[in-house]
Amino acid sequence: MAGSRIKGITVEISGETTGLDKALKSVNTSIKTTQAQLKDVERLLKLDPSNTELLSQKQRLLKEAIGETKEKLEALKTAQEQAKKQLENGDLGQDKYDALQREIEETEQKLKELEKQVSKSYAALEKIDTVGQKLETVGNNISGVGKKLLPVSGAVTAIGVAAVKTTAEFDTSMSQVSAISGATGKDFDDLRSKAREMGSKTKFSASEAADAMTYMAMAGWKTEDMLEGVEGIMNLAAASGEDLASTSDIVTDALTAFGLEAKDSGHFADILAAASSNANTNVSMMGETFKYAAPVAGALGYKAEDVAIAIGLMGNSGIKASQAGTALRTLFTNMAKPPDTVRDAMDKLGVSLDDGHGNMKSFKEVMDDMRKGFGELKMPANEFQEQVAKLDAAFESGEITEKQYNNMTAELMERAYGAEGALKAEAAASLAGKMGLSGLLAIVNASDEDYEKLTEAIYNCDGVTAQMAETMQDNLEGQLTILKSQLQELAISFGDVLMPTIRKIVSHIQA
Repeated sequence: MAGSRIKGITVEISGETTGLDKALKSVNTSIKTTQAQLKDVERLLKLDPSNTELLSQKQRLLKEAIGETKEKLEALKTAQEQAKKQLENGDLGQDKYDALQREIEETEQKLKELEKQVSKSYAALEKIDTVGQKLETVGNNISGVGKKLLPVSGAVTAIGVAAVKTTAEFDTSMSQVSAISGATGKDFDDLRSKAREMGSKTKFSASEAADAMTYMAMAGWKTEDMLEGVEGIMNLAAASGEDLASTSDIVTDALTAFGLEAKDSGHFADILAAASSNANTNVSMMGETFKYAAPVAGALGYKAEDVAIAIGLMGNSGIKASQAGTALRTLFTNMAKPPDTVRDAMDKLGVSLDDGHGNMKSFKEVMDDMRKGFGELKMPANEFQEQVAKLDAAFESGEITEKQYNNMTAELMERAYGAEGALKAEAAASLAGKMGLSGLLAIVNASDEDYEKLTEAIYNCDGVTAQMAETMQDNLEGQLTILKSQLQELAISFGDVLMPTIRKIVSHIQA
């Protein structure tokens, strides 16, 4: 699939002009070979999860795979620079350039997944022959020697065993945070305390809080960043019902793209919570949209709030996740460096990126211009949007040709906007691209009431995430979930007292 996706793109690499698929043939072969070996190792590990030789091989192969994937990513990004110039010169089609972009994004995702696997593999090696996997055996030994160490009853011994197991699992998660972030000493102690604090007052356990910190560390966050940002992310996950680890991934990636800092994570979480609760979308789908659109929006200096408004309006028309992201990215890219056709389209619609005095407009102001430029819709908005979606689907599936698509879109726009509808259809297609047309029209055709309601909700969103998280847990199931997290914190408190003695026992057993 990857080879066919980038076939037809010609680039110069190491002084030689060749097809990009051929240039990447060697590294793709290496990646394929490494993946085959990893698959074989994984199969054997299922039969013997504690085999240290296999775990070591897995760690080594993962590192090789990361190196090969980084090599491929560097080559793709070099090709992207050349492809962009070819696109501007008319030597490369938009479809080929978009395919290259998708290949880069897929490679970046694979690299992230490999890095996650490395941290998990590291944690597995750390757990071998410790209390984590041999808890019952250790527990029996504790029962045997416990009379000499402490005059405890069988019930207290059982509590001790559970506490040690819980603490061991938590410390394994924290070891991953330390390994990736480099936090030691006081920094590590502060992170450990923060994870325990979050485990005692949210639906998530301390171990889950540590897992969220792992994703933050992978995004390059330092100790202070994680201490400031983890609470907002955990509240967002609780409010949205999303997985904590994936929520952390969404927030950290988007903050980087918008040029924001860890201290902004709470506000950004509020933006996502407000948008998802006031529009037909959710945090997971918004994260997918941001993945495509946020880097370009951030480069243009656009605020996350304004992009979230656009995402919410698109979601109300059924345009979500990667489809919304592609539409927004195309719109941003076309407006940032507009060719003549796009510049003409912007002029026709009265859209500009600056205010005429050299000051960049916000994306909210640009959306206002577009909504004004398209004028009043002369047919029900939902009916119009359904017709646009059908045309998009028919064109994408090959049911109608590009010429038919253009003619049918012009006819629909004329019915929707009157005599100037055909000109507006041409302008809109130039601005957003054919497959982004439905997204752009969802923004401009939203009712004033929906537009203003969503804008107000997002612009006044501070504190929304915490309120939603509290509401989500204001029931018996929520109380029981929080109680479970609090019990884990209690177990860790016991475990911290018992652990020094237990580690001595384990050391003797290992010897």
